[in-house]
Amino acid sequence: MEDYVIVVNRIEELQLTHDRQALELIFEKAKRTIIGGLDVILVRENSKGEQEKFDTFSNEQDFEEYREKVFKFL
Repeated sequence: MEDYVIVVNRIEELQLTHDRQALELIFEKAKRTIIGGLDVILVRENSKGEQEKFDTFSNEQDFEEYREKVFKFL
């Protein structure tokens, strides 16, 4: 298993379309990654397709706070 990368641009798209199911799938996989002892890495993809890392979660509590913020805007 390896760290799980979440492209925040995709999360924002799913928020705009109110796709709770797709968001839940992403967050469930991320949670399993953290439970497995690995990190969840947030990246933002720029217009050139390059990914820039800007945050990392390694514990469930911090990740759950992020998850709640995402769902707050639905």
